This record gives sequence, C-alpha cells and structure tokens, in this order.
Amino acid sequence: MLLKTQNTEFWDGIGLPEAESELVAGFQVEYSSTPFLLFMAGELIAVFLMCALTSLLFFGGWLSPIPGLPDGVFWMLLKMGFFFFIFAMIKAITPRYRYDQLMRLGWKVFLTFSLVWVVFVAFAAKFEFFGSFYARYLVGG
Repeated sequence: MLLKTQNTEFWDGIGLPEAESELVAGFQVEYSSTPFLLFMAGELIAVFLMCALTSLLFFGGWLSPIPGLPDGVFWMLLKMGFFFFIFAMIKAITPRYRYDQLMRLGWKVFLTFSLVWVVFVAFAAKFEFFGSFYARYLVGG
C-alpha cells in the first residue's frame, strides 16, 4: 500500500537509490514551480485516495466502530484522517535502508509476520475468538 503511493523511503519511483548521486536525481531537482506542484499534488492525491480505499475496504468505511452510535460520513473522514497520519509518520520516521537491509527485512521479517497473521486471522474467524463483533464489517452492514 505504501509502495503504491510512492510515499516512502523504500521507493523513489524508479528503484531503491544506492548512491549519493542517485539521491538528488529526479523530478524533485529538475522541476520547479508549476510542474513540481503538479507532481507533488499528484502524490498527495494518491495518498488521499489510498487512505479512502483502506478505510472503505478494510475498516468498514462509514460504519461506526462502536456499536450503538450512528453511522455516517464522520466515521469515514475520521478513519481517513487516521490513515493519513499513519502515512505521514511512516514517511517521517522510516530511515533509508540499504538494498541488502531492505531485502532481509522484507523476506525474513515481513513475509514471516504476514504468514503468521494469515493463520491467526483464519483461526480467529473459524473459532470466533472475538465473537461476532467483526461480522458486520464482513457482510457490509
């Protein structure tokens, strides 16, 4: 999700930069004024749309996370704001990894965590660890 918006230090649009000369290349150096504004506006619009899709597809969109409270646009905007904050914090906090560090992180840490998480969610759904609390989000209402 973060790579799709090209909004992290993992990805600069072309590939992972490995040398200092590659860190100062690209549209951020070569363009100014209106073309730079259009590039940056396009990236922020992509982040905004990714926040909207994430909250809509994975977190219930306009549905209230607290049973008993009314559903509405407020919840959608609150969830989008939360994900925009997460995007901004990841961009501000994440260091620039070397290529070998990034491959080790992706293959040894993220892949392992993802597989364990899939198994956990499958068991939680099958044996209803959390009751039927999440069921209204799965069926859409």
